[in-house]
Amino acid sequence: MSEPQKSNTYCLPIASALILLFFLYLARRVITPFFIAFALAYLLDPLVDRLERLKVPRTAGVLLLMFFFSGVLLLGGIILIPLFQLQVHELTVRLPDYIKTVQGWIHPLLEEVSGFDSAKIQEILNIGLKRFGELPLHIVTNATSFLWNSISNLFNVFLMVFNLFVIPVVTFYLLRDFDAINKKLGNLIPRRFHGKTIEIILEIDDVLSRFVRGQLMVAFLMAVLYSIGLFICGTPLGLFIGAFAGFANMVPYLGLVFGLLPAAVLTFLHSQQIMPIFWVVGVFGAVHALENMFITPRVMGDRIGLHPVVIMLAILIGAEFFGLLGIIL
Repeated sequence: MSEPQKSNTYCLPIASALILLFFLYLARRVITPFFIAFALAYLLDPLVDRLERLKVPRTAGVLLLMFFFSGVLLLGGIILIPLFQLQVHELTVRLPDYIKTVQGWIHPLLEEVSGFDSAKIQEILNIGLKRFGELPLHIVTNATSFLWNSISNLFNVFLMVFNLFVIPVVTFYLLRDFDAINKKLGNLIPRRFHGKTIEIILEIDDVLSRFVRGQLMVAFLMAVLYSIGLFICGTPLGLFIGAFAGFANMVPYLGLVFGLLPAAVLTFLHSQQIMPIFWVVGVFGAVHALENMFITPRVMGDRIGLHPVVIMLAILIGAEFFGLLGIIL
């Protein structure tokens, strides 16, 4: 084969893939529910296969799993949403006091530094106090306005209803026919490329399964443990910080850094004591130790996941194409 022919052999598939990605990007709002449905089906397929091995018909197993997880989500929302709202309200009420406390620490330090105008410092701190005190109200107002504008838009209402209907329906059919779909797709591969292609696909599936399924399970368990620990410590917004720290830990140590610092600061501002900070540090240390010694070995075994750089790249690409849902999935 000549050099131009070799070049065309590689350029055509690459160009086709780029064009496909471009059209997928343009249609991302429409294909997002199908993407979510496929991701859910991929995550739940091993559980359906396990139920099949227990002599449960596949259709019944799919329905059983979907009803179970729907019930868990509903129950979790009923329990957690009021608790989260309560913590947000408490933080909103106490935020001015926290800022006054910080102001009380900073002002004496600045007074000791020569060349600072005490009256000017007080004025700046008072302005900052007023703005930060109004910040939670602005956030709630803007979020409510954004949500209402999104709902009031007819197309967004249609899209929301469409997504709520499509996601579970497509997930059901994909789960029910997952093995059959894989078999039919495999039959489309030319015979001479079949063996090597299947080998590559199985290798990709192995990496994805041990990362996506394993890491999500680890992240969920860590989020639960962090949230419970911070809730017991009385940390403001402990449920949110704990959940964020758990799932952010999919990028190694990111959850530890961006969870421990705000949790420690808010706990100290709330209690005005040093000891609760040690309790917060103890929660993060204990959960991190459990993850290394028990959770990760049990959930993922000795298999190695993806490199942190690959994880961060995947998160950024998911965010660009599918927004918040792309980050999560």
